[in-house]
Amino acid sequence: MSRRFFDPQPFQAGHAAELGPQASHHIGKVLRMRPGDPLTLFNGEGGEWSATLEAVDKKTVTVLPHTFVDIDRTAPRPVTLGVPLIKGDRMDFAIQKAVEMGAAAIRVLESERTEVRLKGDRENKKLEHWRQVVISACEQCGLNRLPVVDGVMPLNTFMEQARGLKLIAHPGERALDAGAVRDATDIALLTGPEGGFSDDELAAARAAGFVGFALGERVLRAETAPVALLASLWTLMA
Repeated sequence: MSRRFFDPQPFQAGHAAELGPQASHHIGKVLRMRPGDPLTLFNGEGGEWSATLEAVDKKTVTVLPHTFVDIDRTAPRPVTLGVPLIKGDRMDFAIQKAVEMGAAAIRVLESERTEVRLKGDRENKKLEHWRQVVISACEQCGLNRLPVVDGVMPLNTFMEQARGLKLIAHPGERALDAGAVRDATDIALLTGPEGGFSDDELAAARAAGFVGFALGERVLRAETAPVALLASLWTLMA
């Protein structure tokens, strides 16, 4: 399998294209690929292109797309993941793995016990960084459509906007209802912050129609929960 690269432009078979700075830097400076090397391109709108690296300059690379493959590797049902802010690189880990596990959208949340607060320029920089995490994860795992990652929103806003089957992961709750998961067309999955949800937040979630569940008796770390829970959902959908 050739290396995969994202670039948000329309490609055409037989028409050389100059890639943007992100992909060009990765190809030319980081990987040091050479003209003639095969690669795969996708623009986030579905499908992918087989291509050849034509030229490597100081700041840009030129590629030649050959054949379009109309393949879709998205998950069978759209899952919107709500994950409260996590300290340090563990937030990157949670987003990266959620993308690999097929989340259609990721909402970063602020809850009562969230230990990180982002505002203004700091939030904007983090959001741009998380979007790059999403792109890298898609390049690695084969997704051709980029999951949406939104800036920090209040937990209550996420609850109000949630649609379809609404699930909230919390220790001590019962196991997932396999039938409800299989029947759902959309799923909103809410995972907890590092300090857990408060009693008021749990009550608000139930009032908004969220169903509590847990995976066994273990308490998962905030960055581990999204990947484990998404994997469980796909298993039940199979």
